[in-house]
Amino acid sequence: MKNNILIIALFFVVNIAAAQNFGIARANYFSSYYDSTLMIDIEVLDSATIRLGSVNPETGIVTNVGTIEYNSGINLNGATIDPYLNRYYIGKGINFLTFDINTGDIINDVPIFGSINSSSFQNFRFNNSDSTIYGMVPKNFYSTYYDSIAMVDIEVLDSTQIRFASLNPETGEYTLIGNSSFSNLYTLAGNSIDPYQMLYYYSAVDTLIGIDLYTGSPYSTVPIQLPANGIFENIAYSCIDTAIYGITRQNYISTVYDSLFMDSIQVIDSTTFRLSKINPNTGEVTFVSPMNLGIGGNLTGGAFIDPNSMTYYFSNGNQIAGVSLVTGLITSSVIKTFSGNAFTLDMMRSTQNCFGAAKTRLNNQTGVEKTTNADLEGSLFPNPAQSEITVKINASYSNAELLDSKGTLIFETNEKTIDILGLPSGIYFVKVLTENGKLFTGKFVKN
Repeated sequence: MKNNILIIALFFVVNIAAAQNFGIARANYFSSYYDSTLMIDIEVLDSATIRLGSVNPETGIVTNVGTIEYNSGINLNGATIDPYLNRYYIGKGINFLTFDINTGDIINDVPIFGSINSSSFQNFRFNNSDSTIYGMVPKNFYSTYYDSIAMVDIEVLDSTQIRFASLNPETGEYTLIGNSSFSNLYTLAGNSIDPYQMLYYYSAVDTLIGIDLYTGSPYSTVPIQLPANGIFENIAYSCIDTAIYGITRQNYISTVYDSLFMDSIQVIDSTTFRLSKINPNTGEVTFVSPMNLGIGGNLTGGAFIDPNSMTYYFSNGNQIAGVSLVTGLITSSVIKTFSGNAFTLDMMRSTQNCFGAAKTRLNNQTGVEKTTNADLEGSLFPNPAQSEITVKINASYSNAELLDSKGTLIFETNEKTIDILGLPSGIYFVKVLTENGKLFTGKFVKN
């Protein structure tokens, strides 16, 4: 047992060292020309580029990853990281981009498509426990009417149907999950995945929606319980304590009389910001911060949790702030600094939170077994692995099953050290039933 603990501890240290935080660094390039009327030099925007950037939240230093800049736009409605394959994903118009987080190169740029007439895949997240990207597919429905003044037919948005889906980043094809559609529109306030319970949560203004990853059906719909004029945003799930965190922005309103309009109007008098957590079953929001943080989050800047320091990091325009999950107090606040002409870092994501998480809730429809080692403690070593993986448990067994990330059996073996050299890179599971009837299931990464 001591050896197992040491192995796990060593892997945890390696994982900490490898943890990185990425986003899209945008740069503007300007041209200068002389205005003869004003008799001054004027700068105009000539072009804009994007590239992958890595940020140190303790110093604010944004480091360019690789040397290539891309003349491309991006969508600010979704981004995520696969920490096992070292990939950063973000949308570009109706396409899906894949960045290699080691080189900064765009290694895949594919159109988004699927079974319904929609080329959108938004509000997406990577789930660490099954290595799948989940998100929302909106489909708009239009009505046509004749405008007698313009004498043309005009289409107007009639309604929007939102479907839940997974997406293959290699092909761009999304697969609808279940038959449910959602009328609650998502917002940039954020989304998160509970990889243990296999649940996807998103904010629909004043409501928190939970979706079952197995079935695509609504799992929970609860009103977000906040005082009037309160908003819960910049959502991030924490695997270290299985809680959903965010920033509560509370506006305080004053009523003044406008002599011009001869009417009373409401104006924002002040705003407070507190780190908070929400109970997804009840919608109750609990303040973690005992007082106003004084700074709020940038919705497109991103937020993530460092499980090692128990810190929630979020972007506030040109700053990155860290807040303790324990005390709710600011532990750091630094100005972001950039290389070259970059001026902002959007859609900040991290590789570290929930690394190696395994699902614990069963799929009630199929009866899929738990992928945990609750019955018997043990470990797989090394992890990640390249050529072989060794099962470390304090029990005798005669058979082990190797499964892929979808739970499909690849092969069986009676070896304690398993040859994996011929397997593609990805997530795999080893399931062992011991001679005394106990079950061990371990998860490993094949590089």
